[in-house]
Amino acid sequence: MAVFSYVCHACNRCCRNKAIRVSPYDILRLARYLCISTTQFIENHTEAGGTVLRPKDNGDCGFLGERGCSVHPDRPLVCRIYPLARWVSPDGGESFGHLTPHPKTEGVYGISGTIQDYLDHQQLAPFFEMSERYGELYQKMIDMLEKLDPEELDRRSDLRAAIDELPAGTLASMWVDIDATNGVSFSSSDGSGVGIDEAVARHIRAVEAWLDSLDAASRN
Repeated sequence: MAVFSYVCHACNRCCRNKAIRVSPYDILRLARYLCISTTQFIENHTEAGGTVLRPKDNGDCGFLGERGCSVHPDRPLVCRIYPLARWVSPDGGESFGHLTPHPKTEGVYGISGTIQDYLDHQQLAPFFEMSERYGELYQKMIDMLEKLDPEELDRRSDLRAAIDELPAGTLASMWVDIDATNGVSFSSSDGSGVGIDEAVARHIRAVEAWLDSLDAASRN
């Protein structure tokens, strides 16, 4: 794998004026870190239908504090992988590139390691695994929508633009909210004991069951 190294000096310039996209898995980890439900997290900390972290009025990430990232142990994938970007082709091929750094960044780029070394250090393996699992689930949902409505594809760009304009704290889809989909509340005994892996497994099963019911209904 290509040589690459990066040393962050916590200048926090990458935490400002960015649309920080989050997945259901990112939301789940952040909610658990804060000891709240994913429902509460989405209402309090997201915008664009639950897909973007809500910034402060000055453009800073909502979790950027005086001492840096206040949720650093469970920061989202896009923050964790920075300053790299990752692409996965339809056949599963993986490639990486460099994001354009802030002109005044204090981060130090180098060649003292490899991209894989950096990914391992940032503990990205579970995030990539969940990205693939949810990517497959998302494709199943798209396929079902197109099956039920052949014009769905033509409307997708308009729908995505509309999602970005939704009021902060509202959902574009109920399926983004893992705890609500699973029917648990993190503050109650049935929710607080559910680990992240089990919560994800339940969530995916629930969505797949919904898709199966839609498919069955379309055949009748």
